[in-house]
Amino acid sequence: MSTLTYAQRSTLASRGVIVTIEYSDGTVRCRTKEGMKTYTKRDLQEMAKPRFMDRLTAWIGGVAQ
Repeated sequence: MSTLTYAQRSTLASRGVIVTIEYSDGTVRCRTKEGMKTYTKRDLQEMAKPRFMDRLTAWIGGVAQ
């Protein structure tokens, strides 16, 4: 079973979800503004995907340089 990548973890951290521990059954314990929460690894991988505005901001940043 794969773990979350560094890029996925940093994306989640920028969105306020700090991964504290990954369990072998596919669940992940995270710290959020609301407290400790348990997610599935698949849910976190979906949450870590770039959103439209993330891509637009990156494109604008690239064009401006």
